Amino acid sequence: MSESILSWFSWWGSSDWIVRGVFIVLIIASLLSWSVMLYKMWQLSTLHRREKQLNRSLASKKQEITSQSLQNRNFQPSLQLLNIADDWLKTAQQPDRKAIEANMAQALMEQRIKLENGLTFLATVGSSAPFIGLLGTVWGIMHALQGLGGEAALSMDMIAGPVSEALVATAVGLFAAIPAVMSYNMLVRKLRRLTSIMEGNALLTVNQTLEKLTTTTAKQTVLEIK
Repeated sequence: MSESILSWFSWWGSSDWIVRGVFIVLIIASLLSWSVMLYKMWQLSTLHRREKQLNRSLASKKQEITSQSLQNRNFQPSLQLLNIADDWLKTAQQPDRKAIEANMAQALMEQRIKLENGLTFLATVGSSAPFIGLLGTVWGIMHALQGLGGEAALSMDMIAGPVSEALVATAVGLFAAIPAVMSYNMLVRKLRRLTSIMEGNALLTVNQTLEKLTTTTAKQTVLEIK
């Protein structure tokens, strides 16, 4: 068992530092991409659940939802939307749907940019790792053939060993790239679903804010008439 495991790493001693460097870079990229994958899956799943709960609360209108009620949460995209709504209720004199919708749209864009953190890294690993691995393979094959150049007679065994060792770089590149690409596509889909719920929450927040402003303005008008 131990001999078979050691045989998998026998290429390390015969390879040069270019191939070793490619191997180390790809292993580090793979570990980092897995860390980003797991964190983003947890983050988007948690936010999706929270935004869904907030959407139900806003739609039911059973209780008033304000930014203070969400302050205990470390990060929730709709918290900024509710902060905008609170500011409008304190400063706005007349209901202005276009203005508040513009502020909400800007806030949604900022939140989406924050949520996209890490996805660029996954896309970079997924697109570049196979080529980095291919670089290591080409370099390893060239290095192996140069070492065999002085041999009078070449056999298949003499060529197959160095070539198979050089192909390890391509295998590691694919090992890093395939999970990164698959997780990137899955996370983009999760982000789209989350963004859709956030847009719904923004629309509900706009409607409720305008209703409150209209009610407040009507009450002030009645008091002025009296």
